[in-house]
Amino acid sequence: MEELKQMWVLLKSFASGQDYDKTTFKAVRDVLQGFALYATIALVVGLLIYAIVVSNRSEEQLAKARRNIVGITVGYAIATILLLGFVRFCYQLWSGDVDKWYWLFVGMIAYVAVALVVSLVLAKRNVKGSKWVALGLAIGFVVFAIVVACAVPAREGYQPLDGNWQMPLVTVVLVAAIVALCVLGDSKSGYDARALTYGAICVATAFALSYVKFFSLPQGGSVTFASMLPIILYSYMFGTRKGLVVGVVYGMLQFIQSPQFYQPVQVLLDYPIAFGALGVAGIARKIPFVKGHMMAEFAVGAILAGILRYVAHVISGYYVFSSWAMEGYTAVSWAFVYNSFVFADIAIVLAVGLAALSTKAMRRAVSEVQQPLDQAQNG
Repeated sequence: MEELKQMWVLLKSFASGQDYDKTTFKAVRDVLQGFALYATIALVVGLLIYAIVVSNRSEEQLAKARRNIVGITVGYAIATILLLGFVRFCYQLWSGDVDKWYWLFVGMIAYVAVALVVSLVLAKRNVKGSKWVALGLAIGFVVFAIVVACAVPAREGYQPLDGNWQMPLVTVVLVAAIVALCVLGDSKSGYDARALTYGAICVATAFALSYVKFFSLPQGGSVTFASMLPIILYSYMFGTRKGLVVGVVYGMLQFIQSPQFYQPVQVLLDYPIAFGALGVAGIARKIPFVKGHMMAEFAVGAILAGILRYVAHVISGYYVFSSWAMEGYTAVSWAFVYNSFVFADIAIVLAVGLAALSTKAMRRAVSEVQQPLDQAQNG
């Protein structure tokens, strides 16, 4: 109700021809994010009810229901990104934040979009060497991201912690652990049209959900409506290696959406490493005591992935953000306490993900992806 009142006041100010400034667009952004939160909750509940209703229907009707759910989800994701992204751009424009560095971020978005389209088209048409083109585009993206991270100037007020030289070493250990888990999580398998298509859908959906926030924290970070779920679910369905790649792409998009730059290693920890860690979720399918139990596999994988993301943020928080620690906290305790918002995100992911997997339609959709991959690996 409060959002409706605020929107009415804003519409009257627009109709009266008042001058627009950054305060106006900030108010519009806040109101739309409130609407998006309620709309997303309503959409998820509606889709779950729909999935439950059709769960006992024929295979043909189940397939149609899955297509409908995917279509609605993708449409909603695109609409959310365009609307809230446009409002955010207007706010940045009026705030004076649109400069040469901003256009570097826009260029990265354009590169990701073009690379995904090219990869999808080549894979769909079974063009010879398409996987090498996709690999080249991925390498180009990494290079582009590193250049952007190194080019953007650090924020004012940053005071590096003594012993900051340790940060790269700890980061290398964390990256090695994540990569090792992803390599052990599944056998090597190539990208086909389905994997690329699902990957694009999951990244787009996660990016849209990242705009749907319960609240944001002053030093970066926010609790969203299950924005990690599409990446975790993708890793669980397609394996840890593909999940790692999709997570890294999503992490760089997060950097573009809300860049917090203090030094290059911090950018890597808070974005591609933290969200790339979500790709570990699929390893739970290899853990003996939960293997074969879909909901248990998903839950264990999601918790493990969330913990690794938390560790990445804690390392960054200790070495980079300790100068902003609240009174009464040490650098270590503040890093652990501040980044605990990740566990709220994990709890939301578990609630929504397990509710979705409780439906027959969702379990069937997951099995249809996993079974051919398992057969190919075992064969």
